[in-house]
Amino acid sequence: MSLKARLAATLSAAFVAILIIGGLLTYDQATKNVAAELSAARSVAANRVAQLVAKLPASRDTAAELSSFVRAFNGDRHVQVLLIDSTGAVRDFSTPAKDYGALPDWFVRLLAPDTSTTVMPLSGAALPMTAVAVSIDPRNEIATSWTDLGLGLGSLVLFVLLAFAAIWVVADRALRPLGAIQAAFARIGTGDYASRVAPSGPPEMRVLATRCNEMAARLAEISARNRRLSEQLLRLQDEERAELARDLHDDIGPLLFAIDVDASAIARLARSADDKVTGRAEAIKTAAHRARQEVRRILSDLRPGLTPGLGLKAAIEELIAELSRRHGDVAFSAELAEGDWGGPLEVLVHRAVREGLNNALRHSAPTRVAVRVAPGENHLAFSVVDDGGGLAEPGTEGGFGLLGMRERVEAAGGELTMSQVPFPPGVRLEGRVPLPRDSAPPGAVVSGMGGDAA
Repeated sequence: MSLKARLAATLSAAFVAILIIGGLLTYDQATKNVAAELSAARSVAANRVAQLVAKLPASRDTAAELSSFVRAFNGDRHVQVLLIDSTGAVRDFSTPAKDYGALPDWFVRLLAPDTSTTVMPLSGAALPMTAVAVSIDPRNEIATSWTDLGLGLGSLVLFVLLAFAAIWVVADRALRPLGAIQAAFARIGTGDYASRVAPSGPPEMRVLATRCNEMAARLAEISARNRRLSEQLLRLQDEERAELARDLHDDIGPLLFAIDVDASAIARLARSADDKVTGRAEAIKTAAHRARQEVRRILSDLRPGLTPGLGLKAAIEELIAELSRRHGDVAFSAELAEGDWGGPLEVLVHRAVREGLNNALRHSAPTRVAVRVAPGENHLAFSVVDDGGGLAEPGTEGGFGLLGMRERVEAAGGELTMSQVPFPPGVRLEGRVPLPRDSAPPGAVVSGMGGDAA
């Protein structure tokens, strides 16, 4: 549940509790007021009956006195008096007020106190009238409480609704910046450290937005520092590999060449003397030739950089041509974009494509392999797709070569992923690296190295 939803639920529960407590307190007070008012009305009526009893012996017209007494209670809101004769019949009664309106019966039953009729005897001077009955009608008083209760609860409900609306508006405006801050955190989580949030709202939200911006700036600085460090480490690694390649080329290469020359000379000199010696010399020559080929292959692996002036497209085409000669049963295809992407980026993409091709040929038996390099918005995308049967275990991250290549690509600010191709079953290695600002505008994507894409 969101914070606004929890706030609304809490306020609703509090306001319902207020309404219930207010209703109970109002009910208690209304019950007491009705009981007190009706008790007072009964007492007043009883006192007046007592005064009537005291006056009757001295009255010259008892009937007129009794009639006047009854009419005096006409229109009374609470009391009705009845004259009762010696037979128990009601001979005369007052007419009470009936202004209680549309009062619900359940409310009357809820608030009505004891309304039993009080019968007070008269003296013999009042014959044939023998008693006065005092009847209490609570409905007029309850009608007043009903009106007061409606006004009170209505005012309370209106106040609650206005308070709820005011609190909701204030909370909504106060929490509104959280959406922008949340979105900024999501973008920062994906590596977009340039995201910033405009401080707005209450002071707490402005401070939170400012701290978010400061965190993004620090992360951008740390990321740039790590990238520079990774580039430096990769450069040192390339220098070490280049030094090892120079040693192989300058030291081992001449020795292998000398062995090849000496073996050729021995073969020529011993050709007329002994066939066994000639065979041994030819074996030494063949081994030296193979050793020189392996040294050239190792040199190619140690120095995978692009030939100056060759360009990424031509370098990948040369790589695919070499692999085609070694794997004649595999159909290679390529869609490569023309463009000058900068030396470091081209070397990185070339290495990634080479690693993808070697991985496809080494760990599966594809019949088709497709390579694609194309520019996107502020990045260069590449992919290697084969139909060699797919991943042995879904979700695998690849071997150490791919893991190392992924680290190189991520160090350059890009991403490298490997996924399953459903049909025909195979593997897709794809990635992208950000373009340098000074890279030349790319040309159109051209197809080369005929064959169908996997």
